[in-house]
Amino acid sequence: MKNKEKKDKPVFVDDGRTIADMDCEAITGYKSKEQRKKHEELKALNLTKEERKAIYRGTFKFVIPYLLCFVGIMIALLCAFYFAMRG
Repeated sequence: MKNKEKKDKPVFVDDGRTIADMDCEAITGYKSKEQRKKHEELKALNLTKEERKAIYRGTFKFVIPYLLCFVGIMIALLCAFYFAMRG
């Protein structure tokens, strides 16, 4: 057998350059430029905790009737399909 000389591998040194843009939508925590802009606008409003709670409460009160109608219609459809298939 021949004695193989080991080749010295160059040591990798990270110089901080970016080869590819790593800012993509598939990465968790990604915010598009529009989302970042909206977030900064909301942050600039300086809302108190109570004001934010009031906004969430008002939004929830607006959405609840539509949500209940959707759930009621889905239950009615499921019952109708159940009884139609049964008999």
